[in-house]
Amino acid sequence: MIRTATIAAAAAAALLTTTSARAADDVTLRLDWVLGGYHAVWHYAKAKGVFAKNGINITLSEGRGSMTTSQTVGNQSDEFGTADGGAMMVLRSKGLKTKMVAGYLRTGPSALIFPKAKGWKSWKDVNNAKIADSAGGSTIYLFKAVEKAVGIGGNKIILVAPPAKVSSVLSGKVDGTNSFGFLQVPIMESKGTPAAYLSFAEAGINVPGLALITHENMIRDKKDLVGRMVASTQEALKIVQEDPEGAIDALRKVKPTLDRKIHLAILKSSFALYHSKASAGKPLGWIPPADIETAQNLLVEYEQIKAKAPVGDYFTNAFIR
Repeated sequence: MIRTATIAAAAAAALLTTTSARAADDVTLRLDWVLGGYHAVWHYAKAKGVFAKNGINITLSEGRGSMTTSQTVGNQSDEFGTADGGAMMVLRSKGLKTKMVAGYLRTGPSALIFPKAKGWKSWKDVNNAKIADSAGGSTIYLFKAVEKAVGIGGNKIILVAPPAKVSSVLSGKVDGTNSFGFLQVPIMESKGTPAAYLSFAEAGINVPGLALITHENMIRDKKDLVGRMVASTQEALKIVQEDPEGAIDALRKVKPTLDRKIHLAILKSSFALYHSKASAGKPLGWIPPADIETAQNLLVEYEQIKAKAPVGDYFTNAFIR
């Protein structure tokens, strides 16, 4: 009798395991850009079984820019993506049916990066400087907003191709460059130039950085899956901060050519952006409505968005626990 009960229990457990395995949802997550240190969060979470635990069979794909990722999620080629909040908001205003469901870099990463030898300690020191930037990027109009907010001027934007931003600074052709501060400082320092940056957000110009986005249809029709994906994201953001070294090792198993020292520094630097002033005391992933409102006001002022919409059109915190 005991043996029969044991066999029955084992069979039930096996059936449960098989059923759970079958029930796992196949999900694609397209990242914002080619793999770099700050993407370790996703590959570490996959390696540690975070997605699998939540019934998700995740496929992680490199991106080619937040606009492109927003569009692949918007046309439902990918179920989820990580994209710049501002970029997604602009496309949303043009009819793309996507929303942010969890904040990733809740403080915008845009910054002015420069050699420490410049001696700039605050935004007030930045006058009559030559600044490298790229046409079509968001940092050009955001930099104008910074100048207006802090009362500086006389600076000249020098347009270069995105890969030439850092080299333009290192060669002395420009004084600094607008880009992602946490990303470019370790790269510049690896080339022998101690560097620093001034954050646009600290000047009051905070357009939220990367967020987990999905299509409105997913939110409407697959609430349970979206909830499990958001829960996975929250845990991923937690465990990567606890073990950044292990996270980089997981990333380098996928892309061994990444320099461990540089990309570990990039990852660690990104942690400061996981929160914004408005998200203080809130769970990881919670999106501050005030930050979205500020972002929309800026995007309207600089003609990236034609008309204001209710801020709730751009995001939801319904899945944050």
